[in-house]
Amino acid sequence: MQSLPLLPIGQQEFSEIRQTKRLYVDKTDFIYRLVTHSSYFFFLSRPRRFGKSLLINTLKELFLGKKELFEGLFIYDKIQWQTFPVIHLDFSKLPFRKEGLEKALATRMKMIADNHQVKLSAESIGALFEELIQKLSEKYQQKVVILIDEYDKPITDVLEIGNNQQAHENRDILRNFYSIVKGSSTYIRFFFLTGITRFTKVSLFSELNNLVDISFHKDFHNLLGYTQDEIVQYFQPYLQLFALENNCSIQEALEKIKFWYNGYSWNGKDKVYNPFSVLCCLEERAIKNYWFESGTPKMLVNLLYKQGIYDLRDVKANFSLINNFDIDNLNAETLLFQTGYLTITSIDEFDDYVLNYPNKEVELSLTQHLLGAYAYQMKHATTANQIAKAIRNHDLNLLVETINILFADIPAEIFLAKKEAYYHSVLFLALKLAGFHVQAEVRTSKGRIDAILQYDNRTYLFEFKLDQNAQIALQQIEQKEYFKKYLQQPNQHKIYLVAINFSSEKKEITDFSIQSY
Repeated sequence: MQSLPLLPIGQQEFSEIRQTKRLYVDKTDFIYRLVTHSSYFFFLSRPRRFGKSLLINTLKELFLGKKELFEGLFIYDKIQWQTFPVIHLDFSKLPFRKEGLEKALATRMKMIADNHQVKLSAESIGALFEELIQKLSEKYQQKVVILIDEYDKPITDVLEIGNNQQAHENRDILRNFYSIVKGSSTYIRFFFLTGITRFTKVSLFSELNNLVDISFHKDFHNLLGYTQDEIVQYFQPYLQLFALENNCSIQEALEKIKFWYNGYSWNGKDKVYNPFSVLCCLEERAIKNYWFESGTPKMLVNLLYKQGIYDLRDVKANFSLINNFDIDNLNAETLLFQTGYLTITSIDEFDDYVLNYPNKEVELSLTQHLLGAYAYQMKHATTANQIAKAIRNHDLNLLVETINILFADIPAEIFLAKKEAYYHSVLFLALKLAGFHVQAEVRTSKGRIDAILQYDNRTYLFEFKLDQNAQIALQQIEQKEYFKKYLQQPNQHKIYLVAINFSSEKKEITDFSIQSY
C-alpha cells in the first residue's frame, strides 16, 4: 500500500495533485480539444462531486503556463505554452450569504486587481468586470482567460432555503455581470463556466449568444467522470487491494464497483463513474454510500414530496425540459437530471429521453431522503433491516409489525389528511430501502397492481386499501387476475397475493391477508 500513489480525494488543486504525485487520470486530451476549438466561450454542467473544480483549476495552471505540471500528460508537447492573465472566480467560496452577492463579487474583483497591481475605478459590478478584463489585457499585452466555477450557487443556495425573491435578485445581478462579456470578447482568449444547473440563455445569458454548451457535446461526454477503461488502466493496483480485502476476484470487484458507482450518461450510451465515490471506495476498500454523505438537495426532495413522486423508473422527458432550469417553474425532471439523481439511459425514436437512476448508490441515497420526507423521520436503518429480514424469511407478520413502527412516527394530522396513494408511497420506499427490486403501479390488461416485489423464487403482488379491509383488496387481485402474467414462471416459483388495509384513524395496518399460487 505504501508504494501506491495517494488518491486525490477532495483535492481540487491540480498543482497539489501533481506536486505530491497523487494519482491523476489524464483528461488533457479533452482539454487540448477545448483550447484548440474554433470557439473559446464554453459552458459545462455536471452534478456535484464530478470534478468540475479540478477541471477549472487544471485550465488555470495550463493558461498560467505551468508546463512542468503537465509533464507526462497528453497535452505536454501538443501546444505552444504561453502565460495569460487569469480571472478565476469560484462562487462556492464567495461570502455572498453574509455580504450580499454584489458586494462579494466587487470585493473579489478588486482583490484580483490588487494581486496584479491594477487599480479599478468603476462602481457597478458589470463595469468593474469589464474594467478588470481590459486593464489586465493591456498590462500584460495578452488576452485574458476567465474561469468561473459554480456560477449557479448564489441562486440554488437561496432556493434551497425557500428564498425565491433573493434567487431572483441574485439572478439579475449575475445577468448584469455576464452582460459585458460579449462586448469584451476582443480582450478574451478563453472563457469557461461550470455549474450544476443550466439556466436558459434568456434568463441569464441573453447577451452571451456565442456561449457553446458542451454538456451534451459528442466530443466531451467523458470530459468528467471515469470511464470503464480508465478505471482498469489507472486503478489496477487499488482494485487488487480491494479484491484481496473483500475476498473476491478483480473481476468481481469491478462488477461491484460498477453496480454501485457507474452509470452516468449524457447520451444514453457512454457511461462514466462518479469520481468522488470511486476514490472513496478504493481508499477505504469498502462499498458504501458516499453520495449520501455529501448531501442531498432539500429543494429537490421537497418538490418530489409535494408532487407525490416516489417511483422514478423510466421517467420520460424531452431535451428542453431536462436542459433548462427555471426559478419560476421548478420542474422535478429537470432537477433530478441536472443534480445527477437520474441520468439518460436511452433516447427513443421520438427523441424523448428516458431517465433512470444511474446506479445503486444514487438510488439508495434518494430513497433514504424520500422516505425521510414521506415518513417524517430519517432513522430508517433498523426499519430497512427488519423489512429485509421479513421478506427473506417470508414473515408477513414481521413485515406488518415493522411497517406499523414506521407509521407510528408520522404525525396524526398527516395521516388524516392523506389519501391512499400516500400509504402506498411509504411502503414502496421502505421496501426499496431494504434493498429489494420493487415496481409500483404496474399495468396489466385489466388494471394496475399497486406494487410488485420479486425476491429469490418468490413474487409478491401487493394491493393496498385505506379504511376498508384486506378481503376487498384480495378480491380485487383475484377478479382482475393480476397474477396471471406471472404464472409462466418455473414450477418452483411461488406467487403470493398480499392484501393490506391501512387505518388512517389508528395509523397502522389493521388487516392483512396472503394467498399463494
